[in-house]
Amino acid sequence: MKHVAPHRWADLWAGRVDDTERVAMERHAEACPQCARMRVRVTRASDSFASIKSQASPDLAWDEVRARVHWSVSTERRAKQPGRESRAGWIAAGVVAAAAVATLFVDRPGPPTFREPLAMPVLHPERVAAKPLTGLINRLTGDLMIDGLRPADPFRVSLAAGNVLATGDGRVDIQFGDRSAFALGPHSRLELVRFDSRAIELVVDGTIDVEVATRAPDQHFTVRAGLREIEVRGTQFRIVHTTKTTDVSCRHGLVAVRDAGGQRDVGAARRLVIPTDKPVLGETVAALSIDEVTELADATPLTMPVWDLTTLGNSAPLAITSTSRRGVRLDGVELGDAPMHVRVMPGRHTVEALDNQGRFRRAGWIDVAANATQPARLDIHPEPVSRTPAFADLNARRAELKTGTDRGKLDACTRAAVKQGLGGGYVQIEISVDAQGNIGYLNVLETDLPRRLADCISTVLRDVRFKTGPLATWRERIDL
Repeated sequence: MKHVAPHRWADLWAGRVDDTERVAMERHAEACPQCARMRVRVTRASDSFASIKSQASPDLAWDEVRARVHWSVSTERRAKQPGRESRAGWIAAGVVAAAAVATLFVDRPGPPTFREPLAMPVLHPERVAAKPLTGLINRLTGDLMIDGLRPADPFRVSLAAGNVLATGDGRVDIQFGDRSAFALGPHSRLELVRFDSRAIELVVDGTIDVEVATRAPDQHFTVRAGLREIEVRGTQFRIVHTTKTTDVSCRHGLVAVRDAGGQRDVGAARRLVIPTDKPVLGETVAALSIDEVTELADATPLTMPVWDLTTLGNSAPLAITSTSRRGVRLDGVELGDAPMHVRVMPGRHTVEALDNQGRFRRAGWIDVAANATQPARLDIHPEPVSRTPAFADLNARRAELKTGTDRGKLDACTRAAVKQGLGGGYVQIEISVDAQGNIGYLNVLETDLPRRLADCISTVLRDVRFKTGPLATWRERIDL
């Protein structure tokens, strides 16, 4: 047999190869190292393409772009007008002549002229009433206490000034503005002393990661850690405050750390560690290592792509459960280790989990509704710890699935759609069967059918009875 074309490995991964060709391809790969390597490369690439395909296209603020282009073109056009710099000197001399000429053309409309935008009145900051801010939980792992109580539904809580948060073994991410959020680390406590449009004042004991959009001149963002105060204008940084030290690390932007004796500025990729019994000015700002910068980037608080006052009503929580701590990715974005709860926008979402080889594999997809009474839930099943089955064992399990599927029940699932002229479609699944013939898990990875029909078909497939035999995990495409 000749070498297998790379696109045929992609077809095999997608379940578009019949059993006869699949057996021949697998046999050839066992004897041909070149094709075996190509199979691994294509499989990994196919996993990545599936994640990229599920990501939404970026939203463009067209109104803002249009305004910027108009202003830029207008400015350039005025700058090219001849004698603009010396025009002021001729104004006084031409007033009388202009008045005389104007009397001759008083009834004629003149050519359009450019008018400078009217200057808006500047209000003193102290006279502008501060508007309270609202904080919403975007991600939660582990236990969370708010004002000493465990909330029944944390994703419906609106955080405001005066609230006190405390975490257990997990972490909580809270967003309070466009591209502005903070995350409280494990075994930490945070008090929202002030939380409005003019000033944000937080008091932390433990670990907090902060990302703040650029502040206006009259806006202030400060974090108090013991006797130290950290103020920012727009940056991402981390504070770890314990009884022994206050550790401030800045990924980008600038952070000012001060106490009663003075102030130190911590710039991008810099770190300042201050012992509790030492002044700020007595310590030196050091550079962060590549690993430390990467760790800060990974700890960036989770923010929603769209932020406004309706975010609470237009979003919903998604529970991703797992019997063990496994890294998960939602719509191509890594979220950390499951189990966790995360805020998402309504619609269909794809969840991936790390496998035993450290690669993200699809764990399934789930539809999330905005006004559901219960949070959507997706379970990540543990991977079997066993050898990879030979292709003969895998094909035996595939044959059992094919012969054991009740086609009558499958037809019943789609009968209503067929009557409406909407027949056809497919469901791609991932299934695991243990040595006793029990189905470990069966997840729908991809389908072009409505959720109701896909659930009906997966229920029929879960009723298949397997014999005692080899442990196997594989993907199968069911065409209807």
